[in-house]
Amino acid sequence: MSKNILVTIETLLTSFTKTEKKIADFVLKNHKKVVYMSLTELSDQLSVSEGSIVRFCQKLDLKGFHPFKILLASVNSDESCSDEMYSNMKSGDLNSLGEYLAKKNIEVINNTCDMMKSSSLQKCVDMILKSKNILIAGVGSSGNTSQDAFYKLMRMGFNCRTSSDPHILAMMAAQLKKGDLLLAISQSGSTLEIVDISKIAKESGAKIISITGYARSPLEKYSDEVLLTPTREAPYESGALRSKIAQLYILELLVTAVFNQNKDISEKNIEMTADSVKNWIY
Repeated sequence: MSKNILVTIETLLTSFTKTEKKIADFVLKNHKKVVYMSLTELSDQLSVSEGSIVRFCQKLDLKGFHPFKILLASVNSDESCSDEMYSNMKSGDLNSLGEYLAKKNIEVINNTCDMMKSSSLQKCVDMILKSKNILIAGVGSSGNTSQDAFYKLMRMGFNCRTSSDPHILAMMAAQLKKGDLLLAISQSGSTLEIVDISKIAKESGAKIISITGYARSPLEKYSDEVLLTPTREAPYESGALRSKIAQLYILELLVTAVFNQNKDISEKNIEMTADSVKNWIY
């Protein structure tokens, strides 16, 4: 295969089916955009099935859509040498680099705030307050966010669990029942482990809140409510700090809203947990 996936696509154009050619034409014209799209979004955009897109990728000797996006990101990286951040890094101008990153991270919070729907947030708060048990699931960078969520909700007195092992998460999801809740965290909304765990939880009767960057994704199909972190990552940027910032902002918003609507009980539990470790703080 050519190092440049676009060259490969152009070479194979005459061998594609009508649907595959539709996908190829869109990718050739919009490859920078496709890098930041989910499989579901591209499927919706082109009015073709997700399976057709996967088969298109396999025809390029790739296992699926994610490896395809990695190659597209490589092409885009080669074309982006004029990017402001790249230029600052290359020149060693750390002040400009710091200002650039600060601006981008502030934009992340503002964009996430703009996308937040108060009605959806309130439904999520109600679901947490009514839940008997809460399972929090995330892997990779989103796994770190799941630990933050566990810490905050546990201190407020909620019966919640999490694990860094996807196998254990799947087993715990299978034990969820009606009245329980899964908080699923995946920036891409396409992380196979989290999608599968959400499917298991849904089949077990649990409600599902997802924190994700994509309104249309495989994870969304199993979610009762979606809280959006609309920061888009290229495959090489997986786990980028700005995505973490968006997730933590949404988490802080959710937890603060829960605290305000359950203040007496939450304050009592936070005080109790603080007392349990006070002798370890000098």
